[in-house]
Amino acid sequence: MLDRTPRLLCAACAALLSSAALAQEEPPPPPPPGIETAGAAGQNQPDAHSGSQNFADPSQLFSGTPGAFIGVGFGKIDKDTYLSTVINTELALGPVAVGLGVPVNLLAINDDSTGTRDSKTYQHVLRRGDWNQAQDYLKFVRFVRYGHKRDPVYVLAGQLWGSTLGHGTLVNRYSNSLSLDQRKFGIAFDFNSEYFGVETLIDNVTGVGILGGRAYVRPFAGIEGLDGLAFGVTMVVDPTAPLLPFAAAPAIAADSNGNPSTPQRAFGALGIDVEYELVHTSLIDLIPYVDGNRLFGAGNGLHAGALLSVRLPVPVIDVSLQTRLEYRHMQPGYIPEYFDQTYDLGRLQYAVTVPGSGFASKQQAAFDARAAGGKAVKGYYGELAFNFAGLVQIGGLLQDYEQDNGASLGLFATVPKFEAVKLSAYYLRKNFGNLGNAFELDERSLLAASAAVRVTGPVYLVMDFRRQWQFDPASQRVVAVDTYRSGIAVNVTF
Repeated sequence: MLDRTPRLLCAACAALLSSAALAQEEPPPPPPPGIETAGAAGQNQPDAHSGSQNFADPSQLFSGTPGAFIGVGFGKIDKDTYLSTVINTELALGPVAVGLGVPVNLLAINDDSTGTRDSKTYQHVLRRGDWNQAQDYLKFVRFVRYGHKRDPVYVLAGQLWGSTLGHGTLVNRYSNSLSLDQRKFGIAFDFNSEYFGVETLIDNVTGVGILGGRAYVRPFAGIEGLDGLAFGVTMVVDPTAPLLPFAAAPAIAADSNGNPSTPQRAFGALGIDVEYELVHTSLIDLIPYVDGNRLFGAGNGLHAGALLSVRLPVPVIDVSLQTRLEYRHMQPGYIPEYFDQTYDLGRLQYAVTVPGSGFASKQQAAFDARAAGGKAVKGYYGELAFNFAGLVQIGGLLQDYEQDNGASLGLFATVPKFEAVKLSAYYLRKNFGNLGNAFELDERSLLAASAAVRVTGPVYLVMDFRRQWQFDPASQRVVAVDTYRSGIAVNVTF
């Protein structure tokens, strides 16, 4: 565990916009006329209604405005050089929005050390991994959305980025598009009313890995002093969760198509929560909450925290500060935010330290930790984000527990509104031991960054970097694949 003093200071200042705010939380007042929140229509934000861009998909710099983004450039995927084309369109009609895409990678220079050109392409050119499964063709539809998160009715189908249920203590910022070759088409549906509501999540309609939902009630809605009290129940299941034992090195078998083939066991989690909206004004929202969760077959966890949103009284422009601070008390075998941003990797290959340094599937790691026993562990979690008129949004997160490798760090920055330069990046490091190795790129890290510099008119020089994952049948493990791309793009608004 990190030294207590810097841990508490960092937790108080840790960074990340509270995408975990409850679905029933009332949105802040709209910005003054003529002032638009950043990406208020963008589907890639965890909370599209509030326009937050914490841990947003950096490659979607121009998302949120109806139009077309057409680009071509050279880049690297692993060690191979590709000519990449991107054609993204986004259309909106009232509450309905549709995003279409045509991503194509054409192999220009092959690195023979990683395989032959024929093994990687169709017709010696088209990247095979992009189109070798039926669900890959779903990538033409990036998303279809009705409404926004926190609206009375919200539906999102396609790419899920930063999806959260409730306070995020079970499902927090889950993303279904971090695998390089496996394209997923997910669905989220929410219904919110004055007295009750539901949130639901399916990560993949062609092969469900996460099926989750949360229902909440406000039994005293309309009664002054009690109308801010709400109770919720969350249930999440992975019906096809891999069950792989601990090993010093991963050993994941492959089927005839080169896909992971593992023993499976359904894994489930249940949570109950209560919150009370203590303060709700034009300037401040303060919501204390308590969550109690159970990972079936593993441990229990208790979360007690508060969401604070502050809107500064600056004339004409929107300036806001949002924080979340949380105390956690966890039994052996309990993994907070079990279905997190890196879950698609962890469900197969999760880095563990018990019974030693190595890997197991995430549910097996939880079972082993439970069997090893020991005392309950306490920890802290903090998020903070600052938004200045939608022009600059920065923040991150820090969490730390009283155990080895119990710290996690996340940072993000987005500059989405300037026409001359657009920037977006995030970094996430899970389960490290001390600040000395907080910034390493390995199987516990995520990093993505994009930049667009206007050359003339609607023409931009675009540069992208993204770390994704790919299953390698030869080494029987999931490996990190760093992809680079730079080129010229044209952004045309409708």
